[in-house]
Amino acid sequence: MTTPAQHDRDLAEGRVARLKQDLRDGLATPPGDVEAMDELVANAHRLLEAELAFDEARRRLADAQLESRHAATQRAVVWFAAAPVLVPLVAAALVLFEVLSPAWLPALVPLFGAGLWVGFAPVRRTAAVIRERTRAAWAGSVTALALVLALIPWPGAVICTVVTALGVAGTIALLWRESRTA
Repeated sequence: MTTPAQHDRDLAEGRVARLKQDLRDGLATPPGDVEAMDELVANAHRLLEAELAFDEARRRLADAQLESRHAATQRAVVWFAAAPVLVPLVAAALVLFEVLSPAWLPALVPLFGAGLWVGFAPVRRTAAVIRERTRAAWAGSVTALALVLALIPWPGAVICTVVTALGVAGTIALLWRESRTA
């Protein structure tokens, strides 16, 4: 099923192809009189107008596709933000009740802030920004999972703690890159 923007682009592309073929056919034999030459010039003008319409249709299609990605990203990042917000929140409660050491706070606070940014900051309608926000959302979710694994006492907790620290830094870096993207 095609969208209206795709349909407009396809129609414009077909018109350009038809006018190019008409122009080629007219130039296959040299024009014999002034009327034939005027018809070729008129075809060339119609071709130019059709190419401009085709470029405009392609731009509208690209805008429609970007808008679709934008809307999907805005819906998805809210779900992705749940883990980077809730896991540090629960861990901070455990720090408050002295179950965990306060040494965890330097990892919890930035991850919580990054989760809030991922989930609730507006996403601009730029392909690069959408891509960076999606990456940051994935990084924040993986970091939250690593944080959960780091909080569980088991032999791999040290590795998970390092992965959590790297994940927090990576998530913050991706959000910083997003904010710098024009």
